[in-house]
Amino acid sequence: MDRLLFILGILCPVWLWGQPSAVISLQPERMETGDTTVLLLFLNGTNTEPGEVDFFPWSDQIPAQNIIKRSSWKRSGAQWMRRFTLIAFDSASLKLPPLKVRLSNGTMLETNTVQLLVFPTAGGRELTDMASIRDIRRESSSWIDYWLYGAGGLALLLTLVWWWWKNRRLPRPVEVPRELSVPPPAPKSASDEALSRLNTLLHKQYWKHDRVKDHYTEFSLILREYLERQFQIPALESTTLELNTLLAHTEASSAFQTRLEQLFTQADMVKYAQSSPNTATHQDIIEKAIQLISNPQTSAAKPADTSNSSNPSNYRI
Repeated sequence: MDRLLFILGILCPVWLWGQPSAVISLQPERMETGDTTVLLLFLNGTNTEPGEVDFFPWSDQIPAQNIIKRSSWKRSGAQWMRRFTLIAFDSASLKLPPLKVRLSNGTMLETNTVQLLVFPTAGGRELTDMASIRDIRRESSSWIDYWLYGAGGLALLLTLVWWWWKNRRLPRPVEVPRELSVPPPAPKSASDEALSRLNTLLHKQYWKHDRVKDHYTEFSLILREYLERQFQIPALESTTLELNTLLAHTEASSAFQTRLEQLFTQADMVKYAQSSPNTATHQDIIEKAIQLISNPQTSAAKPADTSNSSNPSNYRI
């Protein structure tokens, strides 16, 4: 075989040595089914070792699993050589297209075409004739053939280790301390709730954002909810005039009712009469309401308090 390789290397065309070229040859070109043939690949015109050989053009005639041996590239003078061992199981006359070889610079170089004749193995009529038929080449056993059994055994071992680790020491029950029941906070009184909301409204300062009407609407709502909780009257559904009648039947003092009426009248003028009080009035009305709710029994109407609701200079209609 080595002498044959030497002769093929000499007989390759000399002009191929000047530029990259690839030549393939099958030895032998005729064989029986189940036999092997050697594919020799010679490459000239390059000093660096070539890359892989693309067998895709042969995939429909000689599958990749039929290439049972592959040698590495070997240098012989100015020529590179590589050897492949092929096997065929179906009888046919194959015309194999060119293969492609990747060079070190990334270009693909095509080889020549070859022909392979695979004829069926002759068989006799007698059983004794089968003695000359060669046996199937059997693949040597490998541990990879038993990887599934190994994986199953490893999984079983890991399961046993996990079960032992989990049950080797049972955790002691931990006593959970009893949580002391904390009574819910007592609800705020009507006056405390109203005072808290009035202070919040004072800090919002709606008038600085051109929301004067929202300021007086929320102010009126806070007072009505306070009256409804404090005196158990339907203040939210009543008008200002109806509130005066309802408060007359409660323990509210007359001074408290008079001053409360002034506050509601001042708020209604902004909500319904489209009046525009000055900036100081917005804060003053909340302070008056806080004073009224803080001291409902001692509140008395002051002459100066009525000036904000009756003085035309404080409103623009």
